[in-house]
Amino acid sequence: MPPAPGGPPYAEFVVKVSKFCNLRCRYCYEFPSLGDTAAMSLDDVRMMFTTVGDYFREHPRRLDFVWHGGEPLLMGADFYRRVLQCQHEVFDPLELPFTNAVQTNLTVVRPEIVSVLRDVFDEVGVSVDLFGGNRVNRFGADAQPKVLRGMQELVDAGIHFGCISVLSKATAPYVEHIYTFFEDLRLSFRFLPIYRTGYAGQLAPHELSDSEIVAALKVATDRWFASAIPIRVEPVETYVSNVLSHVCGRGHRYYDKEHGEAVFIIDTDGGMYSNGDAYDDSLRHGNIFCDSFADMRRSAGFALALAQSRARVQDACADCRYFGSCSGFFMGEATPEQRRRDRDGRLLCGVALPVQHYIEERLRTDGLLTAEGRVDLAELRRRAEEPEAGGQLSLRKVPQ
Repeated sequence: MPPAPGGPPYAEFVVKVSKFCNLRCRYCYEFPSLGDTAAMSLDDVRMMFTTVGDYFREHPRRLDFVWHGGEPLLMGADFYRRVLQCQHEVFDPLELPFTNAVQTNLTVVRPEIVSVLRDVFDEVGVSVDLFGGNRVNRFGADAQPKVLRGMQELVDAGIHFGCISVLSKATAPYVEHIYTFFEDLRLSFRFLPIYRTGYAGQLAPHELSDSEIVAALKVATDRWFASAIPIRVEPVETYVSNVLSHVCGRGHRYYDKEHGEAVFIIDTDGGMYSNGDAYDDSLRHGNIFCDSFADMRRSAGFALALAQSRARVQDACADCRYFGSCSGFFMGEATPEQRRRDRDGRLLCGVALPVQHYIEERLRTDGLLTAEGRVDLAELRRRAEEPEAGGQLSLRKVPQ
């Protein structure tokens, strides 16, 4: 099924099914709502699917649903089995393919949860920092031992998963250790810098400056170049892909929200936002429970979000050497916390640009570029030969 002309092949909906959570991670941008038990009903979910199906039957894409929170698995196994049934009822007659992913703290692992992770979800993401002690329960106790036990249960059950580690002041000194942990276990993962705040002053003890984020990602990049173990490491791999596209002269991608938007945030009350704009009421597209998708794409909130996104891309990306290979998405969907400016008020691409420049220099110094400035693909393939499989999860690998 081809995507809509000029558009991406998928649409991703990050569904805030409930903000309720059994943890109180100190940097969590949903912190003020983690005790709120309000949640989407199955009727709400069906209305969301109907709204999405009515629009994308005319603009076909794969529909990717990322179930998020709070802690989404607190909704229970039966809820997600009924969600899957509803998806088949709505999307199968329209011949719209769909996937389900869940981002979980993995502290509520029970046999029925393990079963639903296997039967319903195409992707499972586990949030685990390994260092810092910021992922705590309501009483301030470190939740990591429980998370690691949950990871072991998924390994034992043969359920594939990836991980997200938040990059903060507490974890940045341990980038190499975190990388080694996941590398040893053959687990793909993402370093996720803190990018949104829940209340004024929350991030002061945790947030890194752009230069500190760049320094941490350079360490991860060095490990990625040195490793022969084929795990996905983000955002390093995205940056490497952009640089390879640039040096090979294949840069013709330019992000524009009007035709290229692919990630939507759906709040618990049905409010729909662009990736960088939740939960700004002035930039709200509409309500997916009661507004048509086409109407939301014509709304005043979307028009304002579009204008601001285009202005950010023009301001930060137009003169960048990587623009076209790096699409500008990083700035087009930057959160308010990521929109940093220089002394003259010019918007700065303070992370993607310097890390990509570093990667290009690594390609040159490592002899992976030919004399004509092209990538030596044969050498890259030689270095990326897959090693023997191995690696088992062991709690002894992590300092307690």
